[in-house]
Amino acid sequence: MARVRQSHGFAGGPVAVIITVLRRWRPVLCMGWRDAVRHRARTVFSVLLIMLPVTALIAGIAMTTAVAANRERTLETIPAGAQAVITATAVTRSNQPFPQLPEGASGVWIDDVGQVPATADEMLRCLPEGTVLLPFYQSRRLLATTGTSMRPGEQSEAGARVAVSGRTIASTTTVTMTEAGGEALRRLMPATSSGRMPRNGAEIVVSTALADRLRLAVGDTVTFTAPPFQGYMDTSGRIDDVIEDSQRAWRVSGLVRDDDSRAWGLAGWMSTMVERDHAGVDGHYLAVGARPITWGQVRRLNALQAFAVSRHVLTDGYPAAGDRYPVRLDPRVVLDRTVSLGIAALLGAATMLCLVTPAFSVSADQQRRTLGLAAASGAGPRDLRRIVTSQGIVIGLIGGVLGTLLGVAVMMLVVPRYRSISVGETLGSFPWPMLGLTLLMAVAIGYVATLLPARRVGRLNPVDALKDNPSESFRSPRRRRVATIALHASGPVLIVGAVACGAASLTLPIPHLDRGGSATVPMLLLAACVTLTVVGLIQLVRSLAAASSVLGGNAPLSLRLALRDASRHHHRFVPAATAVLVTVTMASYSLTLVGSTFANARDNTGEAVVGDHAMIVSASVPISNDYDRMVVADAVDALARQYPVSAHQPLYAAAMPKADYGADRQGMRRNESRRLPVARALLPRSAPECSDDQGQDTASVIYPGAPVRCVDFSAANPRSMHGISMINADTEMLVVSGDAMRLSGYPDAERMARTIEAGGVVVNDAAQVVDGRVELAVAPWSSGLPDRNNATRIVSKRAVFVRGFYPLAMSERTARGLGFTEFRYIGEYVDFAPRSGFMSGFMTMDGAIASVRSDHPLVQTTEYRGLRDAPIALLPTALLAAFALVATTVSLLLARTQTRRDMATMHAVGASPGFLRRLGFAQSGLILLTGIPAGMAAGLALGWFHVAWNRRIGLDGAWLHTDPVWPVQAMLVTGIVALALPLAAAVTGPPRDLTRRMID
Repeated sequence: MARVRQSHGFAGGPVAVIITVLRRWRPVLCMGWRDAVRHRARTVFSVLLIMLPVTALIAGIAMTTAVAANRERTLETIPAGAQAVITATAVTRSNQPFPQLPEGASGVWIDDVGQVPATADEMLRCLPEGTVLLPFYQSRRLLATTGTSMRPGEQSEAGARVAVSGRTIASTTTVTMTEAGGEALRRLMPATSSGRMPRNGAEIVVSTALADRLRLAVGDTVTFTAPPFQGYMDTSGRIDDVIEDSQRAWRVSGLVRDDDSRAWGLAGWMSTMVERDHAGVDGHYLAVGARPITWGQVRRLNALQAFAVSRHVLTDGYPAAGDRYPVRLDPRVVLDRTVSLGIAALLGAATMLCLVTPAFSVSADQQRRTLGLAAASGAGPRDLRRIVTSQGIVIGLIGGVLGTLLGVAVMMLVVPRYRSISVGETLGSFPWPMLGLTLLMAVAIGYVATLLPARRVGRLNPVDALKDNPSESFRSPRRRRVATIALHASGPVLIVGAVACGAASLTLPIPHLDRGGSATVPMLLLAACVTLTVVGLIQLVRSLAAASSVLGGNAPLSLRLALRDASRHHHRFVPAATAVLVTVTMASYSLTLVGSTFANARDNTGEAVVGDHAMIVSASVPISNDYDRMVVADAVDALARQYPVSAHQPLYAAAMPKADYGADRQGMRRNESRRLPVARALLPRSAPECSDDQGQDTASVIYPGAPVRCVDFSAANPRSMHGISMINADTEMLVVSGDAMRLSGYPDAERMARTIEAGGVVVNDAAQVVDGRVELAVAPWSSGLPDRNNATRIVSKRAVFVRGFYPLAMSERTARGLGFTEFRYIGEYVDFAPRSGFMSGFMTMDGAIASVRSDHPLVQTTEYRGLRDAPIALLPTALLAAFALVATTVSLLLARTQTRRDMATMHAVGASPGFLRRLGFAQSGLILLTGIPAGMAAGLALGWFHVAWNRRIGLDGAWLHTDPVWPVQAMLVTGIVALALPLAAAVTGPPRDLTRRMID
């Protein structure tokens, strides 16, 4: 009987292949491990160079995935006992559903002020049988005060009766409120820390933060006031319009521990007004029942323009990719991200390879005699290559494992704090298969970094390897001349090819990705441009190293020896200089991109105040001119007691019609306030008239004398403004005095002030000013924005153009002469006395802003954000500069491991320690002198190239300027050199013991 053989799964399987490979590579891997242990310094440096990028990659992945729709965090928004939270929007009913993610609504939706949202009965038809919908209501910011005489449960209109006494200000703050029926409120409200939940409409529960601000205790009375509607809508639609100018008092029945000013009460205030006038108001519901709500039922709700966050969908029934709504991407955004990621990925890969390759180049030189003996003993070229590549595999594996462990530790320590999520959420959202891919990437980088040294080792001559001064080539003189010419010509040729690829990618038509176009060709050209640039620069460094022996004939001896050493040991010098080159390239490129981004923002965004010692203080919840003046004055007086406030002046704007989306469901109701005037500055008659889908180009807005061009609306100047905004005030037309204008912080504020005092105006569109004058069109709001066709009057005024200011500014006297009679108080220009010392102005401003946020909730600040955001924006550049410094130091340390034997020889023949220090200093200086200028040039070129791509795409502005931020670039170079040279002096000095010669 034949014996049945039991299969262990080895024959012909992948395990057998792995075992065969390991057996074949075992001797080589053992040799690589022994060499890694023997040359510990080189091994540690190489492991660090692989470990740190792997750590940064894992931390970056964790940071990114934690931002993505987090199911656990979304689940916390569903109260216990509820199956889902549903929002019925006021989006216009159509044949298209409301597309949503399983985690909720995606993006911003536009409500129709005349649309009645889906009713509870309509939605119940889409939900499981037995489901109950419990409505609740949420407000925007309300005024909470203890300074009224209203009794709990009393409700009235606020109107002009809002108190304006100092006592009221001291006892007033802002609050948001949730209102619901008894069952829904028990689910929505956190457990009380003291007291109890409300039992009727005269009681309310407040947070401890609100209680601390108003000094409330259980049993006290608090009054909430809904301010006048400012036109802003959030996820509750026009609820502010419905409840405006109403107020109600409650007795505090309990407290909830919460750091935000919040309150919870039973239905009866907002609910009554919404039910009476509910068009354009989104409805919120808790879905309660025994049966779960599935993704299919959620999609049926979407057909009613409602969306739901379902517990079942997030836990057990998450839809497959094919069942979810497709995410619409802006083709320009896709191109922009592709360009950014492509350049960053290519530079990152080049950086890692250039940092790790020097270690193995040094390793190949240090093992030259050992490898020569192996070759003499019968080892073939393939065996010699495997000896070197095995070291890369071992070091890559060690660096990958350590980097993975450190990355997980950083992820658990940093990401939860930075993203405000728990450690469990962080670990749950991380794509763990990426750890395996990251580890494989580390091994692959270690392997690829050894390919060039392994190729050189494979061509090693055994006899030549055993010499003290090996000659690396036995080529004929003619072949050496051809190789030398090819080497010197390859760098410029590759860079010319990079320029050609870049130019071609910028001239080809932009692919229409939304119409089925492909970006393959432009992206390939972009990749070729960056790759050829890096390789071309490496070839230039090789060319310089090859020619360095004939340079510096009259230079000092230490420099001549350094040049000769660079030529002789170019396999060590070229990777070290290239590592510095690529890291400096990344730092300079990042800085150029940051500076250009700020320049683009300045071209497209107006500011009401600039500088480090001026701000605007305005009411956070505008009520009326008298009330707003009072709360702002109170805050400014408090600031003056803490900070050096030197002056403050009022700021006004022309009044706009009341934002009233009435219940007639026909849009904005026309009333008497529609007769208020509005003024706009006009372009000259010679300017072209743009169609509805076009706009004025940015160049003509910011450059006096530039011709006006009509461009696509997406590429036109957006005329966006940073800072003050009130729907009931036309903040595009500021009404200020000359003294107020002087506090704006603009460099030419004095010229602006004199123009305003002389009856002129200030505009921010250079094309509007012709021969020092501008035409102003005035019309009533009922006619729409004024132009030459609908204007009731057109007047010519003396004007001054100020780049970056608001569209129009004038004095009150000038405005009244144009027919304006009503003005809205915006706030106060506040000027702080400048203090001596670096960053003292920003420190004063930061302290004042923090004081307002913590102690004055009724006001808010508007300050210049440009320079304030600079430290965060420059953080990547600073990290890259530090990385460049580390690369320089590691390259010098690696070089020192090989020059020790040369120093010992020179010391033996009489070289002094001082000379040896100068020699090491010259060697390190030569590395910096080669890498930094080329890196700066490459970084500037790549930055210009990226900005040119942004200019073609037209995303987020016109991108007219490439701003390298020259002072910071100079600081970058100076800082790297200033820190690297002392480090070089420290790490390249001669060892203390130079009596023993190290052979291998």
